[in-house]
Amino acid sequence: MAQLTYRGNLSAKTFPFISERFGQSIIVKQYDQNFDRNLQSSEDVDKDIGIPQFYYAHNIMPMAEGLQSVGYTKLLDGGLIDFASIKLLRDDAGNSAYLGITNSGKFYVSSGGVWVYKVTHTGLVTFAFVSGITYIYVQGIGCLKYDFGTTAFVVVTLTGITIIGAGAAIGICPSIGYLICWSSNTVAWSSTIDPTDFTPSLVTGAGGGAVQGVKGAINFCVPHLLGFIVYTTSNAVAALYSGNSRYPFNFREIVSSGGLSSLKLIAADANTGNHYAYTTDGMQLISTSQSQTIFPEITDFISGKLFEDFDTTTNTIVRTVLYSTMKKRLNVISSRYLVMSYGVYSLTHALIYDLVTKRYGKLKITHVDTFEFQIPSVSITEIPRQSIGFLQVDGTIFVLDFDVTSESSSGVLILGKFQFVRSRLLTLDTLMLENIEPGATFELLVATSLDGKNTTNSSPVLLYSSGQLRSYGVDKVGKNHSLICKGSFHLTSFELVFHIHGKY
Repeated sequence: MAQLTYRGNLSAKTFPFISERFGQSIIVKQYDQNFDRNLQSSEDVDKDIGIPQFYYAHNIMPMAEGLQSVGYTKLLDGGLIDFASIKLLRDDAGNSAYLGITNSGKFYVSSGGVWVYKVTHTGLVTFAFVSGITYIYVQGIGCLKYDFGTTAFVVVTLTGITIIGAGAAIGICPSIGYLICWSSNTVAWSSTIDPTDFTPSLVTGAGGGAVQGVKGAINFCVPHLLGFIVYTTSNAVAALYSGNSRYPFNFREIVSSGGLSSLKLIAADANTGNHYAYTTDGMQLISTSQSQTIFPEITDFISGKLFEDFDTTTNTIVRTVLYSTMKKRLNVISSRYLVMSYGVYSLTHALIYDLVTKRYGKLKITHVDTFEFQIPSVSITEIPRQSIGFLQVDGTIFVLDFDVTSESSSGVLILGKFQFVRSRLLTLDTLMLENIEPGATFELLVATSLDGKNTTNSSPVLLYSSGQLRSYGVDKVGKNHSLICKGSFHLTSFELVFHIHGKY
């Protein structure tokens, strides 16, 4: 039987977040209907309809040329407990430091590569960088700022804040040079001269009041390029900057918006002009005029009851049925990477959506928060690929490392399911992979299925290795075959050599 050669697909936009939902694909469509169950709407690009692609991955990121494994670089040792979130503190003198907050309200500041304990405050903690100062508001306590000279937190008095009710303030956010403060039913904005002055005045511009259009209690206010957005338990309202110092903000309900239950579920630091939020209506892209439901595949997966992971010891995918919703957290890094962290009991994985190439990757790292790592050096300005930071529960900080030559680079990628036509078995003879670094830790397995669903793993024989090219001998018969790639690699091309076997 004549041999055939097939070059595989490494440019798929998406992949199934539950691998068992990936159907039996074929290279030649024959009589198959021209549709793909993975497509979520008629607007999705259909160039990958029905053809084999990858259907499981972790510690894998998409590249313009294909797919690569990634690793992690440790930037700060932890050794502590109970960390929950991280924020960047800065001032107008160019000083910066990271603030780590624990679940019990302890504040740690990064100094010389270690965490230094400063103070304890319990309650919701929100931030606002206004007029060169990072203000920190602790619900029930008050406002603080960090003095880089004395390395201590200083109490900041917000005058006139009783406009929203004595002791009723929940949090703060910045907006167009104003400091915004809110309670469950009122929003106030500061003077343009002094961001700590909330005393109503037609001269300074300070003021506030009830918000028109809210359909529930106000939970959060989040900055936007055109003002800020008020998120309630049921909807969202845009506060648009008017340019009129007497009446600086106009309020308007955002069409089709859902409610927001936690600041963990909104990409509040994004300067893309819109907010990405996981609301009561699912994943939404929220502008000041309307909200649009996006990435239904993420919503369906995160709100579902199935979780899976790849066991690198047994080389099998392990599925877990859940009886409660998954933990989740959302961030946008460098205005490019949308990061949806998730896990069963803690955050252990993250789906990464590249907003530029519009392709998915997936990471496996235990963490409590993701953040945009900003290197404190004026000599380093191009850092989008060095900026995805992870905070772990003990305070350890890792940054995603795209260097495939790094010792930490190690991923898992399953490509398949390769079948030529529906009616015939396929004998996989050899396969060739490109862009595997010489000396890299890399393992290849072939998962062969006789019924199209259940697989048996085997190790192919390395026939040829020169530079970044590797060729393997397989000689396996099955209805379809999948490739399990483990270790360090940057796949730009792979080819299968096979011949058609008998009918089944």
